[in-house]
Amino acid sequence: MTPHIVTDPPHLRPLTILLYHGVTASRPHGIENHSGKHIQVATFHEQMTLVKQHCTPLSMDEAMAINQSGADFPRHAVVISFDDGFRNNYTLAAPILAELGLPAVFYLTSGMIHTDMIFWVDRIEAAINHTRLTHLTIPLGDAHPTLPLATSAEKIQAVTRIKSFCKQAPQAERDQVLATLIAQTQVDPSADLAENYRMLTWPQVKAMDADPLFTIGGHSLYHDVLSSLPHARMLADLDLSIGLLAYGCGHPIHHYSYPEGQANHYNATIVEALQQRGIRYCPSAIHGVNPKGSDPFHLRRIMVGFQEIPFPFFPSE
Repeated sequence: MTPHIVTDPPHLRPLTILLYHGVTASRPHGIENHSGKHIQVATFHEQMTLVKQHCTPLSMDEAMAINQSGADFPRHAVVISFDDGFRNNYTLAAPILAELGLPAVFYLTSGMIHTDMIFWVDRIEAAINHTRLTHLTIPLGDAHPTLPLATSAEKIQAVTRIKSFCKQAPQAERDQVLATLIAQTQVDPSADLAENYRMLTWPQVKAMDADPLFTIGGHSLYHDVLSSLPHARMLADLDLSIGLLAYGCGHPIHHYSYPEGQANHYNATIVEALQQRGIRYCPSAIHGVNPKGSDPFHLRRIMVGFQEIPFPFFPSE
């Protein structure tokens, strides 16, 4: 079978960077993983087999070397990337990638490695998922909406609204919303509530880093939106998150990806600070592919499976 490739325009031979977060073998409880952030292991294996058979898989370093040389990308050039640092990257994703000989880059939220912490977005999901409340009134800026929670659909709508507000809010305001949410729902969000919430350990990170197929990069300290932080705090976050990974892996770190990664989540000041700290490439999470000559700090990615975003390569009928 030959693949049907979704690219625009096809003659430019763009670079496609696939963005994953997690791979799962567990069945969700309630609305856990409702966004599709963790894709089923069988689906991931199928997708990686298509990449192996029909595409030109590249490491990020290989892809950027081609990009910076001025040469054309090979046909169906693909980089596989993961954000965040979930434990299933090691237990489920990495073995499939190794079996197929596919390179990948893993962008890790280094302050959460080898801890029982869970991401603030997952804390929102867990609190709403496990509460016994049928409705919730919570301050979101100047608004104080009452959010119904009687059904799964209503819980998903509540999670979506709270997340959307928090992604735009300053960190201090976001933290206050989370504290209020946890107090009202009376749920203590923890990694014990879902296997998919668990983070990598340092031995797992080191084992992945030792595999020549895999590249380790940074993704902030605790997944705070860099553009929402005061300037000094943003610089400290970069220093600590990059430095912790460099210490844990035993070598300099040259790869990074922006937390959340939309256009308003990073800026020229952040790009300059990353460059000053030795970062060479930093993709966004803005949807799209990358034509020849793309800026290595404004790369686009396709977030496969998240909110039903389709895998961009599939066999023709």
